[in-house]
Amino acid sequence: MAVGYATSAAPLGIFGLYWNPALEAVPQGSGSWNIGTGFSAFDTSNINSSILRFSPSNAMQSGKDPVQRLQDYSGLFAVQYGSLSFGVVYDQNLNYNASQGSLSLFNDRSNNPMIDTGASYNLNYLNTFQQIETFYLSYAMPLPLGSFQFISVGGSLKYHYGNYYTQTALTGTYTQGSTTGYQYTETSSTSGLGLSMDLGVYAKISDMLNVGLMIQNIQSDYNWQAQEQNLTLDPKTGQDVLSGPSTSVTVTQPFPYTTKLGIAIAPPDKNTFLEGEVSWVNQMTHWKAGIETYYPGGLVIRLGTFTDDVSGQQLWTFGVGYFKTNLSIDLAGITRSIPDLQDSVALGGAIDASVRF
Repeated sequence: MAVGYATSAAPLGIFGLYWNPALEAVPQGSGSWNIGTGFSAFDTSNINSSILRFSPSNAMQSGKDPVQRLQDYSGLFAVQYGSLSFGVVYDQNLNYNASQGSLSLFNDRSNNPMIDTGASYNLNYLNTFQQIETFYLSYAMPLPLGSFQFISVGGSLKYHYGNYYTQTALTGTYTQGSTTGYQYTETSSTSGLGLSMDLGVYAKISDMLNVGLMIQNIQSDYNWQAQEQNLTLDPKTGQDVLSGPSTSVTVTQPFPYTTKLGIAIAPPDKNTFLEGEVSWVNQMTHWKAGIETYYPGGLVIRLGTFTDDVSGQQLWTFGVGYFKTNLSIDLAGITRSIPDLQDSVALGGAIDASVRF
């Protein structure tokens, strides 16, 4: 996070399990065992106001159509022995997408006993919340290619177990007095299962130049076994009304195929890494860049930047770490507004630690 997520060629140790499994073959410290854990949070929206004050009312005032919000919490615990590692990643995310028509309907029916006669609303509302635990089994190995100072390849097999999913979807047009013109469903599940695979390559071309390639979700299959409930809107008040029994459905959500190409440059005698990455996912290109400088005594300072898809803003990342041969502790943050964090359109933070023995 602190280097703007430009990670596929960065020296990450055990956390390469998540960012590029080939990095786990890079020699670091002494000892055969490595244990790492970390947690991160990120929250952003596109309404160009403080994410800390996000609400439907200021979303309406923003004039954005649709209004988007993304909230993500992640945690990791991993154990590495040699080049073999096992880890668990917990991910909880909220993906919110609401048209101004949907927000107006929700506002009017909450604040008025009756909606104006004949009022009409263009609806487009999708609110998804899910919790997924992913179990990683990764292996990395160096390759005997003499044209490189060091090259390694690694792969991860991932088993995904979902323990909570809920989605509310409302589309079409609601007109007071009418019972047709829209579709309204709520879907929920406590059981999701799937498999996916990652592949990574890392090469140290010279003392100055490292490159990394990460292909994420080469094969991905993930499904929620869910219950879907149809709802209607009362033709007079617009309030929710259940319609018939729920039905069993399968919600298919494969994880997106992603390619990341990274570079890390170490200027001679500068104790500094310059890192960059370009990634391609869902037909979109993302550029990320970061810098980290190491100081005597085990201190490292990091800065980075990337463009946030949801807010459309260039976000700034920063961090500090403390490292010894067998121990590292890191903190990171994301914001648009420094030092006025309370006014930032996006905020995030992370902490991690690892120990080798």
